[in-house]
Amino acid sequence: MDSVIFQGNVLGMLAYIMPAAGIFFKLIKKIEEDLVERKLYLACGIGVVLGTIADIVMILGGLDLYSTELGYASMILVSPFVTFVFLFFGVNLNTFRSEPAAAYYSVGFGLFFGGAIEFWRLLMTEVRYPDTTVVDIIFIAGFGFSTVLFLGGASIWIAYGIKNGNGPRVAARLCFLYLFLVFLNASALENIHYNVHDSILINVTALAGCLVAGIALFHQGVLKLPNISDMTKN
Repeated sequence: MDSVIFQGNVLGMLAYIMPAAGIFFKLIKKIEEDLVERKLYLACGIGVVLGTIADIVMILGGLDLYSTELGYASMILVSPFVTFVFLFFGVNLNTFRSEPAAAYYSVGFGLFFGGAIEFWRLLMTEVRYPDTTVVDIIFIAGFGFSTVLFLGGASIWIAYGIKNGNGPRVAARLCFLYLFLVFLNASALENIHYNVHDSILINVTALAGCLVAGIALFHQGVLKLPNISDMTKN
């Protein structure tokens, strides 16, 4: 029960996977009978698989590691590209994009995709920095939750971009915005693990910025989700 890996798994489930599932099930509650159940499960499952693969690629490439010369430059500049390549690939799967309710399947994929990435990232943090304080873990979990919301919202916008024939352009713009969020996260991580700054206000400000961006993008994406009559007509 005192295992670092056990604690990381439990915290990851509580901070990312369970909230992703709760948000998704609430979104589809009123129209669940109008959706293809098999594709709902597929969207969530593929999100977890691709999120895990994306994070493995970043871990093996050392993109999440801190360098004394460059800091988190690799994480800031490269990881958004890797993340959105996998995100776009998942949303663009014909299994989902050919459906009238493609945006609903996409948001499930995006939420679980982000949840899987942040789950393994938190677990690696627990392994690499076992002496991290509870307050710092809460900060890290907060950044991860904002990422889950951001990628869930981004998947909706990408789904509509694909429908309108400009999916790659939408994904590229969101990738640039996600780079800014990763920069805020990296600034806080430098302070959490290496005491680069003297004030905790850096962490608070960075976390607030990430949460506002993640919540805003997700909320605006949810407002664009089609209603039952639109899907029935299509």
